[in-house]
Amino acid sequence: MNQSPLLTAEKIDKDLISFLSGIGDIFQVFDKQDSGCISYGVRTAERNWFVKYAESTEAVGYMKNAEAFHNAVSHPNIPKLLNVFHTDRGFALVYEWVDGQVMGTPDFPGKEGRNHPDSPHLRFRQLTAAKIVKTLTTVYDIHQYLESKGFVAVDFYDGCMIYDFGTDTLHLCDFDHYAKGPFLLQTDRLFGSSRFMAPEEFVKHSRIDQITNVFTMGAAAFVFLADGSRAREDWRGSEAAYRVASKAASKERGERYDSVRTFYSEWLKAIN
Repeated sequence: MNQSPLLTAEKIDKDLISFLSGIGDIFQVFDKQDSGCISYGVRTAERNWFVKYAESTEAVGYMKNAEAFHNAVSHPNIPKLLNVFHTDRGFALVYEWVDGQVMGTPDFPGKEGRNHPDSPHLRFRQLTAAKIVKTLTTVYDIHQYLESKGFVAVDFYDGCMIYDFGTDTLHLCDFDHYAKGPFLLQTDRLFGSSRFMAPEEFVKHSRIDQITNVFTMGAAAFVFLADGSRAREDWRGSEAAYRVASKAASKERGERYDSVRTFYSEWLKAIN
C-alpha cells in the first residue's frame, strides 16, 4: 500500500488547501487562534489527520520549536507528530488526529465564554470531582515525564487540553513554547493565561524552571476544582488534595514543592 502524501511530503508546490483537498476531505478548520497558525482536520480513507500551518516567520519559528519537542518525547497522551513539510510560503506539521474538544477555545472567549452552557470548559467543570481529579492526574503525569526530559512548560492552559467526553480521555497539544530549561525570562511577561501562571512569569529576568511549573500544576487544580478560587469552601476535592494544590500554588517559590515529580508523588498520595 502506498503511503499517504501527508506522511511523505517534504515540499509542496501548490497551495495548502489544494494539496489537502486532493488527499481527502477537510472536515474542520481552526482559524481563530491568535498564534498566526491555521489548522485543519483532514479525513482520508486511512485515518483522520491534524495539520497545523503557518506562514509568518514568528509562527513558523514556534512550530519548529514544537517539532524539536515532539522529536524528543513520547507519551500516550501527547498526539504523535507524523511528518513536517514546507510550502512556498510556509511550514506544516502533520499530527495524528485525536478525538475530543479543546477545553479552552476562541469560540468561547474570556470568563463569560468559559461559563457559557455550551463551553467545553464549563462542561468539564460540571463533571464529577472524581473525573476531574483523574484528568488532572493525567496532566501531572505528562508534566512529570516532560520534566524528566528536561522540558519546562510554557503557555500551558485549558486551550492545550483536548478532552473526549465520550471516553473521558485527555490529550495535550500545542507545545510551541515548551523549552529546555531552566531559563531566564527575557521579556516583561511570559506567554500564557494568567489563571495558570506563577508570579515570576510576570517579572523580567526571573528564573523559569520546574518550580514555576509546580505552581502551574497547582493552579490548574484550582481552575477546574474551584473555578479559580483558592477558598476551601469552593474546592470540590478532598482536604488532602486541597493541601497539596495549595502548597504547589504558593506565591512564594520557596514554599512550593521542589519539582513536578515531587508534587505528583504527593498528589497521588492525597487522592489515594
